Amino acid sequence: TTFMGPEPSRPGVFRVEGVPPAPGPYRFSLTLEMSGLSDRHDLGVVTVFADDAAARVAAQSGAMETAEAIAYLKEPQWTNGFATALVEEAELRTSIRAPAMIHPLPGGEANVLLSIGDRVQPGQVLARLEPRLSEGADRATLAAEVAETLAALDAARAEQTRAERLLAERAVPARRAEDAGRALRVAEARLGAAEARLAQRDETLRIGGGAASGNAFVLQAPIGGRLAEVMVTLGASYDEGAPLFRIVRTDRVEVEVQVPAANVVVARETVGLRLEFPGQPISPELEPDHVHDSGVLDPTTRALALQMEIENPDEQLLIGQVGTALLYTRTRQQWPVVPRTAVLTESGRPYVFVQLGGERFVRRFIEIAATEGDLVAVQRGVMLGERVVAQGAYEVQLASAATGLPAEGHVH
Repeated sequence: TTFMGPEPSRPGVFRVEGVPPAPGPYRFSLTLEMSGLSDRHDLGVVTVFADDAAARVAAQSGAMETAEAIAYLKEPQWTNGFATALVEEAELRTSIRAPAMIHPLPGGEANVLLSIGDRVQPGQVLARLEPRLSEGADRATLAAEVAETLAALDAARAEQTRAERLLAERAVPARRAEDAGRALRVAEARLGAAEARLAQRDETLRIGGGAASGNAFVLQAPIGGRLAEVMVTLGASYDEGAPLFRIVRTDRVEVEVQVPAANVVVARETVGLRLEFPGQPISPELEPDHVHDSGVLDPTTRALALQMEIENPDEQLLIGQVGTALLYTRTRQQWPVVPRTAVLTESGRPYVFVQLGGERFVRRFIEIAATEGDLVAVQRGVMLGERVVAQGAYEVQLASAATGLPAEGHVH
C-alpha cells in the first residue's frame, strides 16, 4: 500500500494521509523523491488494528516500557544537534582511575622583596639583608674598632721600647717594663679579635653575594619558579633560619595518585597518564617519569601513594590541585565501547542514554572499565549493537524531567 504526501510543512516534517490498509502487521518505509535525490528510510514493522479498542489493549501491554521511556522528539533533535552511536567492540589499554593531587617536585620548593605570583630565575636577586651582629655594630664600626686597636697596639709597643731602655739605664724599676709587656700582649689580642670579627662579617657577605665594602648581602633565588609566598616586611628584623620567601617550581610537577591496594601491581606498570579536574576537559596523555612509591599503605585511606613526575610546560597544572588520574598500562583488552561524550555523571555514578526508538530513550547506569582517547570501555550497563546518545545527551537529560511519552506521537 502506497500513500502519497504533499511537500513537507517545514524541514524534516512529512505528513501522509489516506485510508489505512486491512488490519495486520506491515513493514513501514518512507521514500523521498525529488530532483537529484532519492532517499528511503526503513521504519520497521507497524501494526494496523481493526478498531480503537484493539489498539488500546495492545498499548496497555506495552505500558511498562512506555512509562520508563524518556520522550525526546525529532524536532528538538534536529534543532539542538543530536547524534547516536552504536555500542561496538574495540581494543583499549587497561587503565585505572584513582584520586590524584599535584605537588611540587622534591627540591622544587624553596623558602627564600617580590610580589606573589612573580616568576623568578635561579640566581635572581630577591632581597638585600643586613647582618645583625651581637653588639649591633655595622662594618664601619668594626673597621673603626680595628683601627683603634691597631693604634693602641702601636702605643703599647712604643711604651715597651721606652720602658726597656729606661730599665737598662736603671732609670725605672723592672715592674714598669713588665707592665708595658703585658699591655702590649693585651693590645695584640684585642687587634686579633677585632680583625677576626671584621673578617667574619665580610665572609658572611661574600657567601651571600654581598661586597665587603657594603653592609648587606644579596639574597638570591636558589631555584627557578613562581613566588608562592612572601613572609618578609621591608625593614623588619628576622632571626636566623626564619623563612622569608617560598618559591615553587611549576614547569615540572609531581602527581600523587592514591591507588587502591587491589590495583597496586597494575598501577606500578603505568606508561601513560591523563588527568581529570572538575570543570576542565581531560588532559592530553602525559608521559610519567620516575614512577615510585613508599611500599606502605596509608593507614587511613588504605591506599598506596604512587608518585610520578611530569612536565608542565604551559603551567596548566596547579600545585595543590585535586582530581582524578587515569593510569594506562601496556596491556590491551577487548571491550564494548561508547564515545566519551555519551557518558554523564550523577552523584559520581556514570550513565548513558540508550535509544529504544526514534524518540524513546532510557537511562542506564554503567560501570567503566577503561578510558582511552575519546572512547570509554563499559564493563556493565550496555550491550553490543545498542545505540547510545553521543551528542545531545544533556538535552535528553532535561527532557527526562517530563513523565512518560506524549499522548500523541510526533508526525514524520
